[in-house]
Amino acid sequence: MRVKEAVNKILWTVKKKKELERYRLVITDRISPLGYSEIPFTCIARIDNNYVYITCNNEITIVPIHRVIRIVKDSETIYDREK
Repeated sequence: MRVKEAVNKILWTVKKKKELERYRLVITDRISPLGYSEIPFTCIARIDNNYVYITCNNEITIVPIHRVIRIVKDSETIYDREK
């Protein structure tokens, strides 16, 4: 399964915002000391074949899809690009 398919599946099947808050998109981040950042799914506006469009704090951030490492629900990895 591709990243776009995994993200869309979650966005379209999870109906309640409270449930969607349990999901996080993990992306590589060279600025972060950990080397990655977690983005709540409630901040994802949309996704296409190349980018994830994130809207948090009244800012729009465009993240290249190749930077997505995994998707986490609570503390469990439900999608891992490397597997």
